[in-house]
Amino acid sequence: MRLFYLFAFCITVFVARAQQSTFDADNDNWGAEGDPLGTMAGWASMGGLPGGHIRVTDAATGGIWYFTAPAKFRGNKCGAYDRWFRYDQFTSDTMNQIFSTDPGDLEIWGDNNLKLVFDNTNNPGLNWTHYDVHLREDAGWRIGSSNGPVPTEAEFRSVLSNITKIRIKGEYRPAADFGGLDNVILENNFQFDLDDDDSSGAGGNDFRSDTLCTAEATVTDADIVFVSELPIDSVVVRVLGADSDDLLASGALPPQISVAPTSTPGYLVFVNNGNASTADFIAALLTVVYLDLSSTPERGERLLGINAFTECGDMGIRFVYLPIFPPPDAGLDADTIVCAASGPLQLFQVLNGNPEAGGFWSPRPEGGPSLFDPAKDAPGVYQYIIPPAGECPGDTAAVEISVEFPPALRADTTACYTDTLVLSVPGGLVSWQWSDGSHQRDRIVSFSGVYTLTGATENCVFTDSVQIGFYTCEPCAWYAPNVFSPNDDGHNDGWHIFLPCLWQTFRLEIFDRWGSLVFAADDPETEWDGYNKSGAPVPGVYIWRIEWVGELFGIPHIYRAAGDVTIVR
Repeated sequence: MRLFYLFAFCITVFVARAQQSTFDADNDNWGAEGDPLGTMAGWASMGGLPGGHIRVTDAATGGIWYFTAPAKFRGNKCGAYDRWFRYDQFTSDTMNQIFSTDPGDLEIWGDNNLKLVFDNTNNPGLNWTHYDVHLREDAGWRIGSSNGPVPTEAEFRSVLSNITKIRIKGEYRPAADFGGLDNVILENNFQFDLDDDDSSGAGGNDFRSDTLCTAEATVTDADIVFVSELPIDSVVVRVLGADSDDLLASGALPPQISVAPTSTPGYLVFVNNGNASTADFIAALLTVVYLDLSSTPERGERLLGINAFTECGDMGIRFVYLPIFPPPDAGLDADTIVCAASGPLQLFQVLNGNPEAGGFWSPRPEGGPSLFDPAKDAPGVYQYIIPPAGECPGDTAAVEISVEFPPALRADTTACYTDTLVLSVPGGLVSWQWSDGSHQRDRIVSFSGVYTLTGATENCVFTDSVQIGFYTCEPCAWYAPNVFSPNDDGHNDGWHIFLPCLWQTFRLEIFDRWGSLVFAADDPETEWDGYNKSGAPVPGVYIWRIEWVGELFGIPHIYRAAGDVTIVR
């Protein structure tokens, strides 16, 4: 930067059609990088030249901070060649300024990081300082840095044909400061805006139509603007993500414009026959209609792109947003029966007719957005709702769901061995089979176990099981003989306890008259042959005692007894 101060206000020259930011309403998406406190430029509604302006505060952690331009200043700006880049700037402090010529004050970046650098004659002052920078290779520009080589015309035009970044230096001293920017203009002889006053809400150069209730729409607003000093070679209109049912059609065209033949649906190319003006292309675009020819057009937003081509090539895409919501078909009402033990049911598949996707269910099933789970969801009426969009109507269909629960066998049961227990097939079954293969309606049960029945109604197949148990309801009637004769005559030669009941543990012990143990057994079926330790039966009286554990009312019961038995010859 060459040392020079300008203490005067300069009047900004506005160009009717250019990329510009006046900052009268907001910060216009300008950012900051390098060493700022934030990455977005702040906006002040007053203090500009005139009106609002933006400002950035130095973080003072090292490095140089810059204002960075938003998207509308980027892209193909080849029409700006030999025109001007203009802006107004101030700095908060001019003490101890840096006067290095590298880096420069204005940078324009293109493909392959090719950077054009311009060094202004003077630093910004405490008041607004105006800058006009000529966009030509011989106006003082350099490549890479303020000390770099002078660009060629081809290099300069190459950068302008695809600007990837513009930044304006804001820091001019090593200490903390802040700076302001206003009235940024990139003069350009090209402007293509599908909605000049942005009344559609799309912003930028794009267009968004009102919500449409039919699958047919125009693709520009009535106030479309098309300005270019360079001849327009062609304009391409295409449906982004088009399928075979998307179509673009045009009406009567100016004689200077024709439509290039193409077999691609959703693709329209307007060609300059030789002397077509931008007004002719505007007239052609105003005739374009988007059509969805499918029998059931999908509800939702269509996205179109419009590109204009000059001798500079593609001048950038403009987007068209078409929210299309034709009357939907939610299908026809239906009813169904769901088996309680079945898995989740896809409600959408139950609807009759030809329901369209994109709706929601009310009430919302617990099993998922459209999954009715009989284990979680209550039977009743579930509505499938495709909501309206704006003034475009929606549609509703309903599914009534009944849940069939299985008929049940009796509850798990325990009975006395002396009882008679009957299992009966529940009503409502049209066929059934027990787990052993039998088909009895009434089944007498005498043994403990699990009894399983599989049966079918008119709609469902169910399986149910019941656990049956038996227990002893009276004390066991055991018996102990009081005499036997172990004389090998084949009659009454052995002695044991007669125990006709189930037992878990058993212990028998027999003692002689002197209290000596002569016999023991752990099984009631084990007989005593009358022999004692001497090895031969000795007539007389012997004492016995028993202890065993059986079952009574389903729980263990301890029996104890004692007595005597006489051995006779």
